[in-house]
Parts: sequence; C-alpha cells; structure tokens
Amino acid sequence: MFSSNLHTTLCSYHSLLRSIASLWMISLAIVAHAQGTPTSYRLNPVPVLAKYSSGYPVGINDAGDVSGYCQPAVEGNSYEGFVFRNGVLSAVGKLPKKGNYSSAAYVSPTGVIVGSADTGDFRPQGFVKTGASMINVFPNNGGNTHALRIDATGRVYGYFIGGRSAGWQGAVWTPTTRAGVYTQTILPGAAMPVAFNALGQAAGYTNTSPQTATFWSHLGTRPINILPRLPSWGTSVAYGIADNGDVVGSAHPAFSSLPVVWRASTRHLPELLPFLAGDNYGQATAANQTGVIIGFGAFGQPGTWNIGPRHPVVWHGTIPHDLNSLLDPVTSAGWQIVSLVQVNNSGAILAAATFEGRRRAAVLTPIP
Repeated sequence: MFSSNLHTTLCSYHSLLRSIASLWMISLAIVAHAQGTPTSYRLNPVPVLAKYSSGYPVGINDAGDVSGYCQPAVEGNSYEGFVFRNGVLSAVGKLPKKGNYSSAAYVSPTGVIVGSADTGDFRPQGFVKTGASMINVFPNNGGNTHALRIDATGRVYGYFIGGRSAGWQGAVWTPTTRAGVYTQTILPGAAMPVAFNALGQAAGYTNTSPQTATFWSHLGTRPINILPRLPSWGTSVAYGIADNGDVVGSAHPAFSSLPVVWRASTRHLPELLPFLAGDNYGQATAANQTGVIIGFGAFGQPGTWNIGPRHPVVWHGTIPHDLNSLLDPVTSAGWQIVSLVQVNNSGAILAAATFEGRRRAAVLTPIP
C-alpha cells in the first residue's frame, strides 16, 4: 500500500513538474513573441501644403504629430515647413527680412514648433513658433543654427556654428523672463549632436579624427561621453537617441557600415544589431524607449564601396524585419518606402515615401 501511494505521489509530482515546465515554455514563447514578432503597419499619408507638390518628413512626437517641409514642383530653396497635428495641416511660415525657406523639426505636445529658417541670406537660423509668433532663437552673426527639439519647460536643443567658429557645436537655448529672449549654453566637447530625447540627452559624433559616436548627459554640465568602439572599427556615428537613453547609429570597419545600439542599461557598451539574411551593410537611425529600432540594410560587395539597393529595416527585440513585408497591402498600395526617419514611443514610424512619382511623408501605424 505504501509503495502504491509513493508511486502515485511521485507520478503526481512529475506531472506537476511537467506542467510547470510547460507553463515556463509558454511564458518564454510569449516573451519571445512580444520581443521578436513584428506587427503589421497601416500606412497613413501626410497631406501636402497647397501650392506645393511634395512633402519631406523630419520629426514625429508621441501624439503622432508630424513636422517637416514641402517643396514646389521645381524643387529649390523656396520650401516651407509644415505641421500635421490632430489631423490638420498647417504651414509654418517664414522668418521676417525676406525669408526664403523654413523647415519644421519638431512640434511639442502643446503645439510649439521648432526648426530652421533663413532671414534672406539662405543661412539657417533656429526658430521657435508659438501661435502666430515666429522667433529667431539665436541670431549668431553670420553663422548657422539648427533647432531640433523642444522640451516641456520650453528649452530648445540643437547645434550651431558661429560666424568665427571652426566647427559645429551643440547648444541648449533656455527661455528667459523676457518673451522671445533665450540664453545659450554650449554643450561641451568638440562634437556635434544630431538627435535629442525628451530629457535633453543628446547623441552625435566628434568633429575630430577618428570620428566617434558621442552621448551627452542631461545632468549638471551635460558632460560628453565618447561611446566605446570595437578595435575593428575605423569610425562610428550616433544618429538617434531614445527617451530611455539608448543610442543607435553605425560602426565602420573597412568598406562597411554596421548597425549598432549602445544601451543605457549596459552603460552604453556597443552591441551590433543582426542583419537580414543576405545583408552585410546597414545603419540604425532612430529608436524608441520600448526597444523598437529603425534603419536600413543592404548588400555590399566585400572589399569595395559597391553597395546595392537599400531597404527599410525595423528591429523588434533585436530581431530584424524588412519593413516592406509588414505593410498593410490595402493602405500601402501604390506607395514605395524610401527611408525610415523617426519612431515614437507608441511605435508609429515616420517614413519618407513616394506616391505617383512624388516624395511624400507617411506615418506607419502598428496594427494590433
């Protein structure tokens, strides 16, 4: 009797272990699915301003508001910035003193727009637009200024080169108590930031040789950090930064470009992103705080700069996918994705595309 009971108990115990193991495997499968299985994307076109024929995307915020610029049929230096917010398309306008062009880089959740425009001499100047008021953030005496981002406190982030400067520098422009007046803080280091996140952290690359990816903190004096390189890399560049501090870009061994992520969770140690089958050349351009990374891939003939056609790539949980294969066939009919520009924290991807032979902006929205 005792032996029979023991046998029954052991069988029940083994059955329980098998059940736990099964649940564990299911849990792993669910995690893998969440990290690696792509969703499909619905294509939502962004309209073009009246009297213009093409649209170029620059930025997207977490609400899905898009910023960029539109070009006339004969493209040149007369383009104008736009914002597509809450389903309404509006023109940014141009700076006084006979401005020739403008481009909107980012629109805050409250509708404040930042970007670049000229005052008649074709030199870009950073602007802030609130309502109908368009303010030149930093008239820099013959230099160039690019405003890239604005945070919740009204601080503006970007880069500039002064009239007597030897190289590009990062900067933060902080509003003062006087309306339309800003103080400038120059980011440390001989380097140029090309992307900022919601905290004011920045990513970019050094102006000195060898060109190396960089990260600026948002604390204290906003120190610059040179991001680690592997021995085989000649140079590296950072192009994007997520709100969680993850930095993405590319590394460059001889005759190559490799997509890289420097994760904040590993103190920005470099991690090579995998290629799609058949690719050996690529770049990561932007990322969001949930781990979605966008960029492109291609095949390059080894030992040469003969690079084949590029195709848009999205990494979900470090697993690469050709974005064209994920597009909803109904909404994307007739569209060709040229490149992926930004991804917001909801997973919506801002893309440069063509439709009926014209450049257009489009938002690729994940389908649940």
